[in-house]
Amino acid sequence: MTLLKQYMDWATASSKNSSQGFPYIRKRLLLGYLVTIGVVFGTSTVSLYIFFTQSLNQQLNNRLLTLAQAAVPSLNVVKTKSRESLGRDLPWRNLFSRKDQALEWFDPEGQLLTTEGNVLHRLPLAGQIVSSNVGEGAPLFEQQDKVRLVTIAVYTSSSNERILKLEGFIRASESTENIEDTYSNFLQALVLGSISGFFVIFVSSIYLTQQALKPTQDSFQQLKQFTAEASHELRNPLTKISFAADNLLSHPEQFRRSSELKKLRIIKSSTEQMKRLLEDLLFLARTDSLPNEVELEGSIVSLDELFKPLVDHFKAIAETKKITFQADLASGLTVRGDGSQLSRLFSNLLENAFKYTDVGGSIYFSLEKVRQQALISVRDTGIGIASEYLPFVFQRFWRTERAKQTQEEGLGLGLAIAEAIAHKHQGEISVESQRGIGSCFRVYLPLV
Repeated sequence: MTLLKQYMDWATASSKNSSQGFPYIRKRLLLGYLVTIGVVFGTSTVSLYIFFTQSLNQQLNNRLLTLAQAAVPSLNVVKTKSRESLGRDLPWRNLFSRKDQALEWFDPEGQLLTTEGNVLHRLPLAGQIVSSNVGEGAPLFEQQDKVRLVTIAVYTSSSNERILKLEGFIRASESTENIEDTYSNFLQALVLGSISGFFVIFVSSIYLTQQALKPTQDSFQQLKQFTAEASHELRNPLTKISFAADNLLSHPEQFRRSSELKKLRIIKSSTEQMKRLLEDLLFLARTDSLPNEVELEGSIVSLDELFKPLVDHFKAIAETKKITFQADLASGLTVRGDGSQLSRLFSNLLENAFKYTDVGGSIYFSLEKVRQQALISVRDTGIGIASEYLPFVFQRFWRTERAKQTQEEGLGLGLAIAEAIAHKHQGEISVESQRGIGSCFRVYLPLV
């Protein structure tokens, strides 16, 4: 009993993961690694690109501002002398380091006085001054197409040094084609580096995922082996208890009081329930440990022939419980698999339908072809399942509170076994249900 309780506690806590298997866990863990590292890697790459572009832009702005400020003394020369005097009187022209740079001088009204260098734009200054309100020490940076411009105002102080007089404006400009080429090359290098880095990360994540799951998978395999062995070992003493109870019940005259006979029947019933539980646990343990291909090495199964004994059996139950039971089975549909397991799958679904359908209710059992699959439906008008419980119905040992209160039998393994059998036959099982209206279980199996 202690071994059995240990398994039930573990199965309740990990039923979802065990039913989906380690491939599912491995994918989830690998996806977690990739998403986390991808976010960190992507954020770092974007931050690096933004820092690099802003740094180059700041360098360009500083270079243009230095060029414009160096030309401030020349504004008076331009206003009082000829343009040719610029080359004779001022050494600032040595500051030109690029053929794609230019300087422009404007009077206080924003009218162009002269230019020097390669002017690559046609942006007038008049109209920009008032709206931009260029003041002393506050340069105006602009971008026109592929040209960066900086404009500064030149002031002189009066004799009392309290009033500043606007002398004019100086604008420096430079082509941004080279810097945009640098942006493009850097972005290409980042993209190629990111792709290469992500590939390395992907390979590393696969390896790390395998290493991280290896101890857990080994423990899980040991636990499944323990379950199988425990279930097998517990069957023998339970069989002996059941056999002894049968012998005693066959001679009721030995008991002086009816209470003793009643206790013996309880022992017999509990023993049979535990035997069924052990059989279910052993079946699930074997199902978890065997690959799908092993389970599918069965013969061709005709579904309508398989279902006929089930229909006859549950028709008799329906008459006893006063429930309407209808069956609509298409003929000629065959699947590959184990007939006894498939019979158990649909027997579990029908038993649940009858268990939770009250007197006067109805149950509908159907078989039809949908594309290249057989669709088997079990629909009832029973108590139904609340929507918040639907994700848990196929978990092992899970039962609704109402089912626990109203039903003495049942351990919450029937639907888990049904799902395991469906998956072993490359099929799928789903449920739709509403509380107080009923439930509909659908099973899809590939046809042969």
